Amino acid sequence: MRRSEKKWMERDELTTPFLAPESDENPASVAAELRDRMVKVEQQVLAQYTATAAYATLAQQGAEHVRAEARADLDRTQSTIMGLLDRLRDEATMRLDAISGRPASSAAELSSSTDERVALLEDRMNAVLNALDTTRRDNAHLRAQVDELLQRQMQEDGWLVSNGSASELRLG
Repeated sequence: MRRSEKKWMERDELTTPFLAPESDENPASVAAELRDRMVKVEQQVLAQYTATAAYATLAQQGAEHVRAEARADLDRTQSTIMGLLDRLRDEATMRLDAISGRPASSAAELSSSTDERVALLEDRMNAVLNALDTTRRDNAHLRAQVDELLQRQMQEDGWLVSNGSASELRLG
């Protein structure tokens, strides 16, 4: 019996015997019944403890599995991003190599008139500017693809909960 007070028994309850003196019940049979009930309660408590421990073990194994899958997903995403960046770097290097080798100027051309040399420099500058502009557009396109891939992956994994985007995420 639970009471709101800190004392769970009143004083007169402490002085009254467990079995009434005029009771027909045998104290040994009452004690045996109480012992049986206590054994049942103990078994129920142990069963509950065992079930709780089993659920905790399953939860821990599930958490470890999820952690391992998340790590594998992160590794795959990093590998994809690194591959795309390597491809962009290779393409940019090829374009810059093509630009540097495009106008093959000889000593005779350099000794020609100033107007021709200025025109040649302007052509080279325009080629470099075009290559840089193309590289900038390709870089922006690649960045958009990487952001989209990252955002899609994070949404599938349940990382994005609010209205934020993947590019707004930072490590704190």
